Amino acid sequence: MTIRTIAGILVGVALASGLGVFTAKGDESQPGSGAAQAPSGLLTLEDIVRQVQAQTLGKVVETELEHKHGRYVYEVEVVDDQGVKTELKYDAKTGELISSKVEHDEDEEDED
Repeated sequence: MTIRTIAGILVGVALASGLGVFTAKGDESQPGSGAAQAPSGLLTLEDIVRQVQAQTLGKVVETELEHKHGRYVYEVEVVDDQGVKTELKYDAKTGELISSKVEHDEDEEDED
């Protein structure tokens, strides 16, 4: 089992237990807070996760808030019962689904 797989499982367990843990890139985190905070005016991670769970038949295993092309985007990785991973990207202000990409095993090999 890879470190990435273990980390994904731990994040999924944390989300399932209601801890609302997520990672962020850039300057979104508050110094000393121990957790990244979303800028005001954005949907919460919990809102996005609820939306994902209502729309998909998979388990959320990883989330990330990024600032891309002038807007904030939640990236959510979902794994279905067959182990197929899908990366979903949502506009963090509107909750609109921006893109959906099924990740294949060869995608992971290219990243390592």
